[in-house]
Amino acid sequence: MPLWLYPPIFHQLQMEKTGDIMVKKSMGKRLILTLLVSLLMSMTVSGQDNVDTMSINYRYKQIYGFVTMPDTIYTFEGEFTVPTGFRHPDSSELTKFQNYVANFPLWHRFAPVGSFYGKRMFERQEISRPVHFPYSGPAFIDRAEPIRILAEYLHDQKREFELKVVPNSGDTMTFIKWIVNDITYGPNRTVQFVPGESKDPSLKEYYTFMRFCLENTTYRSLAFNCDSITTAEVRPGDLFVAHTDDGKKGVVFVIMHMIENMSGEKLYAVATGCERACDFHIPLFNNDKNNPWISTRQITDLGSNFSQKGFLRLKFH
Repeated sequence: MPLWLYPPIFHQLQMEKTGDIMVKKSMGKRLILTLLVSLLMSMTVSGQDNVDTMSINYRYKQIYGFVTMPDTIYTFEGEFTVPTGFRHPDSSELTKFQNYVANFPLWHRFAPVGSFYGKRMFERQEISRPVHFPYSGPAFIDRAEPIRILAEYLHDQKREFELKVVPNSGDTMTFIKWIVNDITYGPNRTVQFVPGESKDPSLKEYYTFMRFCLENTTYRSLAFNCDSITTAEVRPGDLFVAHTDDGKKGVVFVIMHMIENMSGEKLYAVATGCERACDFHIPLFNNDKNNPWISTRQITDLGSNFSQKGFLRLKFH
């Protein structure tokens, strides 16, 4: 288990290199003893089939099927400082989907933002954190990220047949339709379902269908799949979308986490992708990698160059 899970021990290892050598040796002995005690305690924890069902990593992999981290899980609550007087929301204050987004795993602070094409989009000092959201293929771009988050959530909830996406143009896309039809394109890339061979509702078919959904999502079409909300309603899982009148250029930010003070003031952490497939990431705000918190006014300012903008909430139950 990583030493950061034992804060007092980790603090001892970071002590300044001053003082009497005997004090350091004594602390070293206590450190070894503490580690041995912790190891013995972990060995006595009851479990099923020798699986540590209490470990953070194990639990995360049960909730987020895409997690690939072999050991340490980095989270919003563990990685970021919280301004004085603010607190993280209690899980009871959020819906199941809002909790799902608010607890997304992150990459560590030293990770840069890579891209599908092998180029680094941002160095580690240029962002706050990449979000741990593995991807493959050119369809995983900024405007498609919200649909992918929804698709992953429904998969992890075993509700794949509830995935429903209105594309930029053409037939509404559902997994049920995909199982018994094929997708073709009409004029102006209009999505059309045509009869085809029945498919097995497997995970492979689900992700194939999801890719079609991502490929047919634009900045403008995101609004077709959402309801407009006020700034007072913004919660994790909601979106801020801004785009040109024709919907060809824009920005999309996903509200990932929020904190609140006793006066009801809320601050948020947001994440975004790139126009070409890259790591989903939290931009650098406040000139501090460990302080991503911004207000709804600051989020709105992120779309100041676009004529159409607003906060949205994905439609699903």
